[in-house]
Amino acid sequence: MKLEDARAAYETLSGRTSDIVRQMSLAGVGVIWIFKSTAGISISLEGPLLRAALFIFLALLFDFLQYLFGTITWFVYFRYKEKKGTKEGAEFRAPAQLNWPTWALFYLKSAMMVIAYVCYILPFLATKFVA
Repeated sequence: MKLEDARAAYETLSGRTSDIVRQMSLAGVGVIWIFKSTAGISISLEGPLLRAALFIFLALLFDFLQYLFGTITWFVYFRYKEKKGTKEGAEFRAPAQLNWPTWALFYLKSAMMVIAYVCYILPFLATKFVA
């Protein structure tokens, strides 16, 4: 196995994980929408659903920030290398620290989704379907 094989594996897996987090976010919003209660003109959410919504929206925010920071970081690094005279096909190594903010956001968004589902959505659904 080469180093680039390991990199390709984690890039593929992290990309797929990001897709799944987005899908779970939308599914969570759907569950919240289905189980919202309407009292006259106002809409209210039960406590667990409201807390789940908070963590879902945090996951979506961290997802956005991950890609925003990644894009800005790699654009700035590209411009830096370009101004230093790096040729188009030249090989070079980028510092690992460039990816640390995006990896931190990746883990944060994943943790937010786990919290939303494990602590709030699944127990809420269990009470609805078991009862």
